[in-house]
Amino acid sequence: MKVGTYAFRSLRREFAHGDLLTVFAALVLGVAVMTAVGTLVNRVELALTRSGAEVIGGDFGVRGRQAPDPAWAEEARRRGLDTARMVEFPSVVFAGEASQLAEIKGVDAGYPLRGTLLVATDRSGLDPQPARAPAVGEAYADARLLATLGVDVGDTLEFGDGTLRIAGLLHTEPDAGGDFLQLAPRLMVALEDVQRSELLGPGSRASQRLMVAGEPAAVADFRAWVQPQAQGFRMVSLADAQRQVSLAFERAGRFLALAALLAVLLAGVATALAANRFALRRTDTVAVLRCLGARQNQILSALALQLLMLAVPACLVGIGLGLAAQAGLVEALGSLLPARLPLPNAAPALAGAAIGVVLLIGFALPPLVRLRGVPPMRVLNRSYAALPPTSALVYLAALAASAGLAVYAVRDATLALWVLLGLAALALASGAVGALLLWALRHLQGRLRGAARLGLASLLRRRGLGVLQLVGLSLSLCALLLLAGIGPALLNQWQARLPADAPNYFLMNVQPDQREAVVERLQALGVSQAQVEPFSTGRLATINGEPPVRRDDDGAPDPDRGGDGGSDRPLNFSWRTSFPPANTLVAGAFWDADSTAPEASVEAGFAERYGLGLGDRLGIRVGERTLEFTVTNIREAQWDSFQVNFFVVLNAGAVGEAAYSLISSFHLPPERSTELAALSRSFPNITLIDIDAILARVRDVMERVGQAVQLVLGFSLAAGLLVLMAALQSTAAERRFESAVLRTLGARRRQLAAAVTVEFATLGGLAALLAIFGAVLTGEILARRAFEMPLAMPWPVLLTTAAAGLLLSVLAGRLGTRRILRTPPARALRGET
Repeated sequence: MKVGTYAFRSLRREFAHGDLLTVFAALVLGVAVMTAVGTLVNRVELALTRSGAEVIGGDFGVRGRQAPDPAWAEEARRRGLDTARMVEFPSVVFAGEASQLAEIKGVDAGYPLRGTLLVATDRSGLDPQPARAPAVGEAYADARLLATLGVDVGDTLEFGDGTLRIAGLLHTEPDAGGDFLQLAPRLMVALEDVQRSELLGPGSRASQRLMVAGEPAAVADFRAWVQPQAQGFRMVSLADAQRQVSLAFERAGRFLALAALLAVLLAGVATALAANRFALRRTDTVAVLRCLGARQNQILSALALQLLMLAVPACLVGIGLGLAAQAGLVEALGSLLPARLPLPNAAPALAGAAIGVVLLIGFALPPLVRLRGVPPMRVLNRSYAALPPTSALVYLAALAASAGLAVYAVRDATLALWVLLGLAALALASGAVGALLLWALRHLQGRLRGAARLGLASLLRRRGLGVLQLVGLSLSLCALLLLAGIGPALLNQWQARLPADAPNYFLMNVQPDQREAVVERLQALGVSQAQVEPFSTGRLATINGEPPVRRDDDGAPDPDRGGDGGSDRPLNFSWRTSFPPANTLVAGAFWDADSTAPEASVEAGFAERYGLGLGDRLGIRVGERTLEFTVTNIREAQWDSFQVNFFVVLNAGAVGEAAYSLISSFHLPPERSTELAALSRSFPNITLIDIDAILARVRDVMERVGQAVQLVLGFSLAAGLLVLMAALQSTAAERRFESAVLRTLGARRRQLAAAVTVEFATLGGLAALLAIFGAVLTGEILARRAFEMPLAMPWPVLLTTAAAGLLLSVLAGRLGTRRILRTPPARALRGET
């Protein structure tokens, strides 16, 4: 027996029967979806990590709330290093009567130290050219800012107490790789313009950096020199950049990978069904080969080679389809991604091909391995078992493959276990409910006539496969319903439940000597009960005399907060004499208004992260002093009230002297929002944050991510339909014989087609019902647990999407049985295909 020749000829002959075609399609689907997601994540990571120096804007730097000591830059230049100063903060800019919150980035003439700043000379953004830092009196603005303000390159903006000319459209910042979820549009200006604008008052929310670049030895020496002196500053290094960059896209990548995992697992089910059908059809052929002298190993080698010859083109097609699909993901995510995405490396394509191998070995090979046990006597006596009963144990390989896929997709063994358990629970629940519904249909069938009775009879005769089809379709539809209906409804309802007078603006960086004037202006605008509260920044130095350790959800030190879990980290706090509004006391007692005891009130989530309880002592470094306060109460803050809230509130009577600014939140009707421009012009140091605009940007982010996930879940829906088609093929011979008998007894083809429509309309309807039930249950749990509110179900969206799933089920059923219904009864009764 020539194994290679036999495998090739057999593959060419069997491919037309459909079983191997389904295996081919499932492999293509699994490879495509994982290649698409893997390539997108890979391109983003490459864009962010291609040059660590570009990501951080130099080779090394220091970052803090205050300006770096000028002597540090002088020392760096003395050591032969290039330097650049940068400052970033939010502020409102104006163009006529239009205003917009922007993320200001002030840079000096040394910027950029690494990478290339690209600027276009017109609003179209075409043909960007390398550029240096903006000159004094000029600025580079990104496209969102120009569109919002209705200005173009060459126009002027009001900035602080002066004006700036827009010298170009900001196309690419070399050190903005990790800011792909930046909410406010960017405006890059000269550092000298920032310093003259008086926007950087005490307590401002500015982040200031000094970056250096040069020879590695000189950089290392400078770091060793400056680090002991830079108390209160964070070191910015290439190692930190790599770690932060690796985390920047991790959550979004996991989210997409989980959506892709559903498609791959469903493709695995379709593969197993089709391979099992193929193995059953080859049973007699294997028995004949055994009689002709073929050895078990030769037969197994031929079958394995057949699958390999099928897998190679399937993986190539899947990789090509996946690369095309990731282009759609890039388009869906749009501005959330870095401006320049490099070409991916070979890893995602190889990983996609590996997924195909896993599908092949875990789901397709086990049914064929069972053919080794087919006895030669089956040729003469068909009572011999087609496949040994104990060989069903090989399906443990499918379970192992599923576990391997989950670990690969989420790159976390614990999370993968929970994902598998969740999917298994959902599948079992769908299967149990589906079996119960099919059992209930049995009582209805006897009361029907004609095509309806035939269709339900066909479905009920194959109840096990019907349940499997229900699980595949319902899981796919449930995922789509959650993305298309439940998610947007939760966001809209959460926003709608805010009171009509909920604060929609924040004022920050108000100086103490501006308090009365600002309050008067707010009252003149119609803001009732305008309140301003102190806002100060210190450092959490100790907890009970020990360095603080921030912990993750499992109680372990959080490695993302630094090697010590968060020691000496910045802390924003305030002080009061009365209990803060929009808070609920959960433990302890708030201090009296005239108390001078060093007491602290901490928010419940903050207390949990740091393991704080009543009686614990907080050491807070304020300037050169370290103050110690005792935790006397724990409160729960209503963060979604948009009132001013703090993790830590101190007793005002015990704070003493501390540098601070003032902060306020207030509600202003939309029709009067234009009047705020005068307030910002009068007090240019004040940062005005439009919450409505930020929420609009959040909605845009969620919509774009949702579109990307829906594209991935489209593969899941295709995989669910593939499970349906594979199940159809597994019953093809039985359906062909039933059709022949019924046509011999006088049934017309149109009647049989109508019966098929009834069967798959019932199947699709039950799957849609299960999907709606699962989506509603999941949405209700999310609403009550995450949003703490009942959910008003978006029934039109749910019903429309479910109806589309039903129509797809009917269409798949009709296409899958069309050839069966066209087979002449005589050929079917003779066993011909």
